[in-house]
Amino acid sequence: MEMVLQVLTEDENNAKALFRRGKARAELGQTDSAREDFLKARKHAPDDKAIGRELRVLAEQDKALYQRQKEIYKGIFGPRPEQKPEPSSRLVILWQWLLSLLCRIFRLRRQKAD
Repeated sequence: MEMVLQVLTEDENNAKALFRRGKARAELGQTDSAREDFLKARKHAPDDKAIGRELRVLAEQDKALYQRQKEIYKGIFGPRPEQKPEPSSRLVILWQWLLSLLCRIFRLRRQKAD
């Protein structure tokens, strides 16, 4: 790692040194710093497939971490409210429609009377 840091002090845009520092940071769990190094390295060596592979690995790790956190915090605010069951019977739907129609008629008559 000392060698990498020495190279980066002399040439901060050295793609190979950035890649190696990013790899070391990824192994230490410093994913944000590693991603920055890989992105900077890709900017200076856009055809390097290893850099792209490491960026994909970091993205997969982030996705897995998000899923684990989602599972952990899933029930933290209590259960989700249940949705009202939809009426399945045509008779119930017809009855609701008829009631809403009658309510509208009475509202119109009340408005005309005022």
